[in-house]
Amino acid sequence: MKPVFAHMTVPVDGSTTSDCGVTFALELARDGGRVSFCSVVDPSLVCVPAMQGAAVNPGPMLEVLDEDAVFFCRRAQDAAEKQGIDCTTQVLHGLCTDQIRSFAAHNGSDAIVIGTHGRTGIARAALGSIAEGIVRHSHVPVVCVHEDDEMRTGPVAVAMDQSPAAQAALDVAISIAAARGMASMIVYVCGPAPNAERVNALLENAAERARNSGIVTQLVLRQGDPADELLAAADEDDCCMLVMGTHGRSALARFVLGSVAAAVVERAHIPVVTVRCAA
Repeated sequence: MKPVFAHMTVPVDGSTTSDCGVTFALELARDGGRVSFCSVVDPSLVCVPAMQGAAVNPGPMLEVLDEDAVFFCRRAQDAAEKQGIDCTTQVLHGLCTDQIRSFAAHNGSDAIVIGTHGRTGIARAALGSIAEGIVRHSHVPVVCVHEDDEMRTGPVAVAMDQSPAAQAALDVAISIAAARGMASMIVYVCGPAPNAERVNALLENAAERARNSGIVTQLVLRQGDPADELLAAADEDDCCMLVMGTHGRSALARFVLGSVAAAVVERAHIPVVTVRCAA
């Protein structure tokens, strides 16, 4: 056995959702993985009243936020040390999404694990989502963990299509399955008039790649709405995790056109690993 990812960045903010992310990251890190915890203090949030002319001294508020961030990191560090997992902590300052991505890039992490509330619709568009921004722009896989995720013992599911992002997701899914000695399930959701020969060739090639790595795998072909069918397939086979590629659409394009990855992250009751491909 070996860690699923050798080195992970894990943002913490003291929330129960964040705590779920920490717990899952430590599970992924067992057998030799490393974790870098970070907590972000965004000075702009407390400086806005002063910038608008209010007689507010942001200094004491920033000190409190810094103290909280140190506490959140220390609590995560204690949890890691109890399990004998190597970890470091750092308090960051600036915009949350930018700071987390930059931190992961500079410390050499090969994944980011983050808790998400899975906001939907207008709430997400109005309030924003740190997890969503990281999924959209991260150059390393992002593991999104939900507070209500179910503990399952089935295979690792991976969403397959013709895109380079799906091929990258397959590589990640194979690595996860190999690290934990698990089976995989390759799911292709097709439209109303699929090219059967092309789809079969794609699936057989994907299955061969998995089997060449010693992974027992099954192929699942479904038809319908991609997000609906991926989630249904994962539920039916008791899948423990879902891996999928994402093209990292901009916020406006995602809101107008929709995104399968965003929909799956929002609605899943298992951890979802997104793998971005800039192509």
